[in-house]
Amino acid sequence: MGTPGGKINRPKTELGKKLFKRRRVLGRQKKKKNQIVGAVVDDGLITIHHLRKRNSSPRANITLSGKKKRKLLKQLQHMQKEKSGMEVEPAAAAPKKQASTSAPPKKQASTSAPAKKKKVAPQGDVEMADTE
Repeated sequence: MGTPGGKINRPKTELGKKLFKRRRVLGRQKKKKNQIVGAVVDDGLITIHHLRKRNSSPRANITLSGKKKRKLLKQLQHMQKEKSGMEVEPAAAAPKKQASTSAPPKKQASTSAPAKKKKVAPQGDVEMADTE
């Protein structure tokens, strides 16, 4: 049979560990390389959430329902409108600032001054230095 002190509970040697790890890593790489990937139907509209699904089930086809598709298209259109509005506003706002008189800023300063006042909390024990 076996000799006493056989290799039943003997810890793995470094070489053994490396060989097992290598086989495991190569197996993973082979699986990844030969994996069938599902189709993405709506390329421009895919969100992060749908791409997360790809991690859990890469073979599944990724499609959006009609409702989500319309919603995402609306969001994109609104974002483009905001961008175009932002580009136009600074050019139009600059002449307005130059045309304004100096009186309105003074009014704004007086109204905003009380709002800006902050209460200064006294600090803990502070030693005063003698000037003598």
